[in-house]
Amino acid sequence: MKSIKKMVLPITLSASVLTLGACGNGSDNSGDTLVESKAGNVTSQDVLDKMGNNEVAQNAFQIVLNKVLKDKYDDKVDTKKLDKQVDKQIEQYGGKKKFEEALQQEKPGATLEDFKDSQKTSKYQEEFINDAVKVSDKEIDKNTKKGSHILIKVKSKDSQDGMSDKAAKKKADDILAQIKKNPDDFEKIAKKETQDEGTKSKNGSLGFVMKGQMDEAFEKALFKLKDGEISDVVKSQYGYHIIKADKGEASKKEKESLKEQYRQLKIQKDPKIIINAYKKLLDEYKVDYKDKEIKKSIEDNILNEKALQQQQMQAAQQQSAS
Repeated sequence: MKSIKKMVLPITLSASVLTLGACGNGSDNSGDTLVESKAGNVTSQDVLDKMGNNEVAQNAFQIVLNKVLKDKYDDKVDTKKLDKQVDKQIEQYGGKKKFEEALQQEKPGATLEDFKDSQKTSKYQEEFINDAVKVSDKEIDKNTKKGSHILIKVKSKDSQDGMSDKAAKKKADDILAQIKKNPDDFEKIAKKETQDEGTKSKNGSLGFVMKGQMDEAFEKALFKLKDGEISDVVKSQYGYHIIKADKGEASKKEKESLKEQYRQLKIQKDPKIIINAYKKLLDEYKVDYKDKEIKKSIEDNILNEKALQQQQMQAAQQQSAS
């Protein structure tokens, strides 16, 4: 088991829409000659024709979206601070040359300026999502709970790392009996007994758990508990748990992180939220697609609920495999 928590995937419209690997300056040079030869010249239009409508549409949309986001949110983003953060990363890598070598391995052809621009675009995107999906402190308080657990794994078809169901249940029952005798020893017992490697070093602590992130049975049990209470043995898809509701409120930094996670969960549950927000933004900036095929491609493959859901599924599969 990699984690008791379900994955919260970052929301993007397209794999290539919000990166800066193919940024252009927006000039119209579709007829320019790029390469000359005795056998014939190659124009920019030849290249566009070779790429195909979908790829052209994605790159065109990417460029216009980057321009719109920059115009809308540039005054809200401290770009100088972001540049300083990149400079610090360069220093940690041992200098500009080593950083650029690492950048080339990650994305061949990318430049340092591309990387700096991508950091800014990510921040513009973050500001946009914050505007598009409002999350209140009240929502976070209602939908999050601080918790710890002790897990005794059960073998399954997907994982042989565990015990038989009967043996795991008995072990969990024995541990619960220990805890009932000495409830204050929960953390010490969790560190010794839990088989969740992700929380073992943290005495079983999961931090703040959000509704919709966890195994359903686990989540139901945790959110029933009052602060300081300990559950009976709970069966989940991973094995048997003993769960404790921890006391403590989220710090300002933790609450902001929880809000971001909750926004992502809301969008995953209802992709129309973000699709409609993008459409509204593009209408505000009077974005007009002059080519009908490009427009159709954007509507079918980018500003499309099913396309976004498919991208989320692919991202989940990639993250699960990593």
